Amino acid sequence: MVDAVTPRVVRIDGRAGVVRLSRPMSDLLRRKRHRRRVVLVTGERSRLTVGFRSALVEAGGAWVVRDDEGGYRDGLSGLPYEDVDAAGAPVEEDGSVAAAPPVIRPAVDTTPQLTVDLTVLHRASHDTSLGGALEVLTSAISGGSPVSWGTTEPLLHGWDRWVMTQHARHSAPDTVRFIAEGPHVSATITARVTEHGIEETTALTADVTHPVDGRDLDAAIGRLTDALTEIAETTLPTFALVVAREGEIDRCARAVTYPPPNPVALLIGAPSVKRLGLDLSVLPTRDTVRVVGRPRLPAYVVPLGDATTSGWDALHETLEAVGPDRLATLVSTPLLQAWEEDLHEFDLLHESRMPGVIGIAGSSASDADPDDDGAEEARDGAP
Repeated sequence: MVDAVTPRVVRIDGRAGVVRLSRPMSDLLRRKRHRRRVVLVTGERSRLTVGFRSALVEAGGAWVVRDDEGGYRDGLSGLPYEDVDAAGAPVEEDGSVAAAPPVIRPAVDTTPQLTVDLTVLHRASHDTSLGGALEVLTSAISGGSPVSWGTTEPLLHGWDRWVMTQHARHSAPDTVRFIAEGPHVSATITARVTEHGIEETTALTADVTHPVDGRDLDAAIGRLTDALTEIAETTLPTFALVVAREGEIDRCARAVTYPPPNPVALLIGAPSVKRLGLDLSVLPTRDTVRVVGRPRLPAYVVPLGDATTSGWDALHETLEAVGPDRLATLVSTPLLQAWEEDLHEFDLLHESRMPGVIGIAGSSASDADPDDDGAEEARDGAP
């Protein structure tokens, strides 16, 4: 597994065409280390799964690509390295002046994709269930449901939200990351379970299936916007960002250049609106903002761009209106501690529980079949 150890790096040479998050690799990335950075070294044609890339970035590791001319560069940013040891510290910490970026070949045979990054807060309640937001998003983008999940690859478990939530509970207080796959969808779910509640972050990459022109992409953006509306009505999302991009058909990361991504929608959840005291009138795109959620807990879905319009200006203007410094305090971790005072003051987590809501924040007792002994046992032992 480990090919070399220097004072600066723990080097792993990736020889496979697709680098996955195996159990030994996952264990290595989770180890605490103060001086050495985990560095994966591969050739130019290797690619990383969504699960491995997420784990590597979270661990503060680096992906170094060795090109055909013997040079080295960062596989994600494209920044050059003199050698593998130079990747032992992030560029901003290293202090050295980087050379001119190397010429990197462009991606070919890509497919339109949408990515969603979404954080939801849950009560520390026995009927809380993770994965509901992913189900809603997957249904919106592909018409299907997640198929499998696991903490390492290959994914060995059929999709089961209750079992996944139990795993998160049993892993507390450690943060746990799940990988999930479905039709045209790859995702990670990061769960942090504390005495204050559960913080669930979903990062999803989805193919826009059978694209013919921009109308198909815009239709997919519309479906995801509707999905965010549903999520805001039944849970407590803090923020979500939807980005359109070009990517690989298997949704892996490759060390090539892609066209610039385009932000297309932003969700400002009810807790964020409350904490910021955010009035709709201050948003620059207020005429097109969709007010969602419940009357006492409004959330805002902000359109940014579409298949033919860049959303960067709208995103920057919206963030400026919200206030970058104030916003930074709301997205710093751990979120649940940062939000605790407001959650108690407004009892937001309590208000988010709607009778009869299925699947997102957790099934209510009325959803279970009273004659189903298995369902009763599951409820009694649920987190």
